[in-house]
Amino acid sequence: MLASLAAAALVVVVMALLGEYTKTRGRLLLTALSLAGFCLLALAPSALAKRDRYTAIGVGGLAAACLGFLLVAAGTWATPGADAYWKATAIVSIGAVSGAQLCWLLLLEPRRAPARAAWWTAVGAAGLVPVLTGVAIIVEIKAPPFWWVVFFAIIAQIAGGFAAPALNRWGFPRLPSLRRRANQAEPAGEDQE
Repeated sequence: MLASLAAAALVVVVMALLGEYTKTRGRLLLTALSLAGFCLLALAPSALAKRDRYTAIGVGGLAAACLGFLLVAAGTWATPGADAYWKATAIVSIGAVSGAQLCWLLLLEPRRAPARAAWWTAVGAAGLVPVLTGVAIIVEIKAPPFWWVVFFAIIAQIAGGFAAPALNRWGFPRLPSLRRRANQAEPAGEDQE
């Protein structure tokens, strides 16, 4: 990610020093910035993929980020005129963004009731937004009420994503974690034998 940002900065410096903007330099700049963005989207899925729990979701998030970058980069250099290509690129990119947030949320284990409520809201919205937008892009839904629903789902996704860790830190008393409950149940079963 840092290398792609450095490459983008280098392209900008070269354009400024030479005083000219060419299509090739613009494409290099867009490719480097796209790589940085999709690398950022791959951080949470890569961390989640290393855990025992939710590994498949982490791998799916990584795949969406990689595929999204490849589609954007290919579109930048090959400039396909097909509407279907850019629709597919948009759907995969939206899936990569929502998948990254979903992975980030799954890395968080809220232990306070309000944090869990915000967490569930954000997780539900993170799963719903790419499906709604994907269907709308494919079917070309242009009805404003539908897009208002999508807009409010995105707001719920973002707000829940910020609220869950904040409420987990500063909120009501902590609830016992599921792991702690499981660990406490095992010794009790051994005493009964």
